[in-house]
Amino acid sequence: MSFFGRFVEAGRIVLITFGKYADKIAIIVDILDQNRVLIDGPSTVNGIPRHVISLKWVSLTNFKIDIKRGAQLGEIEKKFKEEKVQEQWEKTSLAKKLKLKDMRAKMTDFDRFKLGFAKSKRKAILGAEIKRLMKEKK
Repeated sequence: MSFFGRFVEAGRIVLITFGKYADKIAIIVDILDQNRVLIDGPSTVNGIPRHVISLKWVSLTNFKIDIKRGAQLGEIEKKFKEEKVQEQWEKTSLAKKLKLKDMRAKMTDFDRFKLGFAKSKRKAILGAEIKRLMKEKK
């Protein structure tokens, strides 16, 4: 029984954590050495071209598709769509957190004001309801 469950292997889906394509997923196509891998988006699906990236810049996910080392773009794209990798990824809690982080980063000052105002209104309504329930309980 192995202690580790995620291995650097062809077909492993990775999350790019640094650089131009940060917070996007890609597929390991080939392992170049112990520090670098060749990844592909596939570029026709999410815009990440085939390129070499350091393993320090990626995070391994639980998802894996069955491809051979050095697979062509067409084969990768076909497997990516067949196994609905993008939909599976969007259901994970990490993907939801990244989406929320991106949404908050794009908020304007007025959006932040409206959010704070809505939170304070919600807090006041909840507080009044709790107070009423506590009063009924006595």
